[in-house]
Amino acid sequence: MNIKDIFSKKIYREDEFNADFVDHPIGNQNLYRLHYYETYKRETDGNYGLVDIYYKPFMLPPEMSREDGFKVLSYLTDYIEEKGNMKECSWKSVQTLDKVLDIERLGFTRVLEDYQDEDVIDLFTVSGRVKRFMNTPYYQKYFEWYIPGVKKEEVKKIYNSLNMTFTDLVPVNESKKRKLCK
Repeated sequence: MNIKDIFSKKIYREDEFNADFVDHPIGNQNLYRLHYYETYKRETDGNYGLVDIYYKPFMLPPEMSREDGFKVLSYLTDYIEEKGNMKECSWKSVQTLDKVLDIERLGFTRVLEDYQDEDVIDLFTVSGRVKRFMNTPYYQKYFEWYIPGVKKEEVKKIYNSLNMTFTDLVPVNESKKRKLCK
């Protein structure tokens, strides 16, 4: 292999980490679910690995618009990542957000009955070699739901308009966390 081949392969590998996704149309369904998708290269054998996890569907609080719901979810994501000292767009962040949706005072409702995949709007978080996501059937369902920079005051206004009160999550106490881990 000559230097040109090595260089072009390196560019390709770096290129896999960048992609300009296009928003695809979404329906008017009222069921949503968090969906984490990551492609990575395994160090052991050089093959690609995949993490593809979707969570239980949920509905937004009654009378909350889709746009406001995405603002709330975006704020919660940022809060979780900052206060939990988590990597952006990580599986741990998405998993934690999914658990937060079960907090009753936030007003989200889990859907436990039978549903079809076409009844659900997937809220994708794509990580790793993101360009590979574009070659999956999921890509046709992708749209950017995350809204950066949502402030707490905006989320409070959203909840106030629904006659609900919003309070931040309780951050994890790091000193207690360390005592449990040995």
